[in-house]
Amino acid sequence: MLGSSKATVNALLGSPVMARSLLGMTSQGEKAYSYRQSGDDVIVGFFDDVARYLAVIRQRGPQSGFSPAEISTILALNGMPSEWKSEVSEAPAPAKSSKAMKQVISPARPSTYFSFSDKARSVVGWQPGDRPFVFFLLPAYPGQPHILLNEWQVVRAIG
Repeated sequence: MLGSSKATVNALLGSPVMARSLLGMTSQGEKAYSYRQSGDDVIVGFFDDVARYLAVIRQRGPQSGFSPAEISTILALNGMPSEWKSEVSEAPAPAKSSKAMKQVISPARPSTYFSFSDKARSVVGWQPGDRPFVFFLLPAYPGQPHILLNEWQVVRAIG
């Protein structure tokens, strides 16, 4: 899906509605559209009519991370799930201190990072722990500016 035209994405996902851009790059031509898919919103961001990012956000059901089966169906939007690589981040070790500290609550699951490459494109993505969304980005596309992933910006935009 990433690297496709808006017409192709519309044919795959149906009729969209305008959505808030997730990268804050509207001055560079970013436009975002939301597609409803069985309890989830699929937000696709376009630059010059080319899909450059997609976020799948759970709107109904448990407000937690996606299951492995759900992730497989989401990965299939951009390539065969078996061709994706994934890596689970390690949670940092807590700092030791002799002073009483406010306990920091970390997510129940660490973030999972995804990558996929074929002859035409390389896609990166991540699911931040137990948060109810997953995000994918096509950082480079011929004739368009390179997009750097800013996880904080995406988390802030999605909420």
